[in-house]
Amino acid sequence: MLVACIEVRDGLAVVEASTPGSVPLPCPDCRIPSVRAHSRYERHLADAPCGGRGVVIELSVRRLFCDNDGCPRVTFAEQIDGLTCRYGRRTPVLQRMLGALGVVLAARAVARLGPYCWASRSAG
Repeated sequence: MLVACIEVRDGLAVVEASTPGSVPLPCPDCRIPSVRAHSRYERHLADAPCGGRGVVIELSVRRLFCDNDGCPRVTFAEQIDGLTCRYGRRTPVLQRMLGALGVVLAARAVARLGPYCWASRSAG
């Protein structure tokens, strides 16, 4: 990944980056490497906060042709290990943080409601 610039916009740290255009990538289905680009598009990924600011990664990625005539997939988008996943709008780091936060908040709610639930069951 090539980082073009990092700047603060509207209170967010924005990282503008792109992927190199000459690196071959394997097709997700047939695993045959391809460098033939179909197009590029921009993804906007929310990342874990840094220095009290939210972080957004504006990432330009390639859509590639699969060069295997026998493969059912005609094009595919490149993914960056540890940073992107198909249809993802958050980085895996932020996704794990939000998941852990959800577990903690749900546990607090259960702990608060638990005595009422157990009391009503023992009364019946």
